[in-house]
Amino acid sequence: MPVCNICGGREFVPGPNGRLAGSGAPPRCGDCGSLERQRSLRAFLSRLPAEMLCWRRAIQFAPDGSLDPAWFRSFETSTYEGENSIDLQEIDRPDDSYDFISLSMVLEFVPDDRRAFGELVRVGSDSCIVHTSPGSVLNAPVSTHHERPHGSFGRHHYYGNDLDEWFETARRGLTTVPVRAVDPVTGTPDDVRFFCRSEADGDALRVARVS
Repeated sequence: MPVCNICGGREFVPGPNGRLAGSGAPPRCGDCGSLERQRSLRAFLSRLPAEMLCWRRAIQFAPDGSLDPAWFRSFETSTYEGENSIDLQEIDRPDDSYDFISLSMVLEFVPDDRRAFGELVRVGSDSCIVHTSPGSVLNAPVSTHHERPHGSFGRHHYYGNDLDEWFETARRGLTTVPVRAVDPVTGTPDDVRFFCRSEADGDALRVARVS
């Protein structure tokens, strides 16, 4: 019987709008409400050595259960138009505020996402890791962008394989580590990206990717 790796729950129900996973399994945990992308990220990050995260100051935008606050030295969350709401296009924090920044399905909804990405890099330390989960559209060759909210979910951006070019990661001194994380409950993969300033962090993420 599958077990939720976030809360230990064993009851699963259909997702939003009655959706099932590609395997036909119900994807939503009946206890904590987690879905595939939260559990897949939790599974991947759990492979990292504790000493890689325990000293870091972390922030999670649009918080969910994928990160365990106990992994980090400090842990802050920001909910848009909710608790501790932070405008990603103008982050009200000084330089060098965080060592780990996590955004799952967030940048897609920010009108000026490149300005927001620059702000994320600015508030990150010299050893910062920025995590993004843009979704399966990363399979597209190029990104598409819309001035106004587009589609049923109101996205501004649909990211493709040109993510590094779009965010100018090389110019910003970032190393990109693509990871295909897998949900242990449904077997559903999720493509995520880690942007690192430290080559050592990039190497550690690559090791975890194949472990």
